[in-house]
Amino acid sequence: MDLNVSVIICTRNRPGSLQETLTCLANADRTGVNVEVVVVDNRSEDPMATASVARAFAQTLRVRVLSEPRQHIYGKSHALNRALDEDALGEIIAVLDDDMSPHPDWFQGVVALCQRWPNADLFTGRSYVIWPGGMKPELARGPELLTWMYSIIDLGPEDKPLGSGNWFSGNHFWFRSRCLVSGIRFDDIWLTEPKFMLDLVEMGYTATAGSDAVVGHRVQERLLEKGVIRERALKVGRSNADVRLRPYRRTVKHASELHRHPLLGRLFCCAKVVQAGIEWLRAQLYLSSTRRFVARVVALERITYHAYLLQTAAHMEEYRVFGRRRDRGLNSV
Repeated sequence: MDLNVSVIICTRNRPGSLQETLTCLANADRTGVNVEVVVVDNRSEDPMATASVARAFAQTLRVRVLSEPRQHIYGKSHALNRALDEDALGEIIAVLDDDMSPHPDWFQGVVALCQRWPNADLFTGRSYVIWPGGMKPELARGPELLTWMYSIIDLGPEDKPLGSGNWFSGNHFWFRSRCLVSGIRFDDIWLTEPKFMLDLVEMGYTATAGSDAVVGHRVQERLLEKGVIRERALKVGRSNADVRLRPYRRTVKHASELHRHPLLGRLFCCAKVVQAGIEWLRAQLYLSSTRRFVARVVALERITYHAYLLQTAAHMEEYRVFGRRRDRGLNSV
């Protein structure tokens, strides 16, 4: 029996990039897979350009074009929910950004991973960077920036379960539509996809990564600018801390440790801030300006992350050191 797969692509003001992604999907092997692509235009300046690009593939792909005008904090969350609220989505719902290049066997990889893990509900494949101009920049020669700056996931050839408090990259993942029975939707925050995944795991759904489905991430040139990288380090540090602690989830390691050991957890965070601060100072010794910059922004992200863990914990009942009300239902054993 063929598997029904819906691919959601949210887009805004990037018809050219959308066209590249749709071309990859149109050229992919869809043997044994019923595919529908749902393109959601999130208030583009020229929505007709988006619709024109999508509908140009009508002869090779089943494409549904939707419009979602809401932006608020993070427009993509509203665009994703607009797609999820549609009828007749497939058994598998995949989320791809409009700057992703799926390999020709991508659909076969999606199906293979789902079939190997029939009881799992959330998945990702492998991704790598397609650099502007085809040349890897010097600041990306090491692995330090690939995950939080360029959203790259490569966990090796073996299937791996999702680690505690972790998530798959929001630009490339898929889940079974049965998850939607819970009523889950994407929240209007920057890390909307990570929160969605953490919430699914907290509800008892399981997640697995495999190397079968491969995509390239066509990185925008502006993401190589040092000012943008520095700003992203701060934003990632703050947002990662917030989404891991708020709301409290037993399945998230940092949240669980701060809940059970609030004082030791705070001391651990302070030690990590000091450690990252030392790494920031040590970075000044590097002779290479690029290596110095990379080491500094990596340390900056770590400092910000642990500092915001402390700040977030200070404002939540679940992580108080003293005067916390006795948990109801959390520690009943």
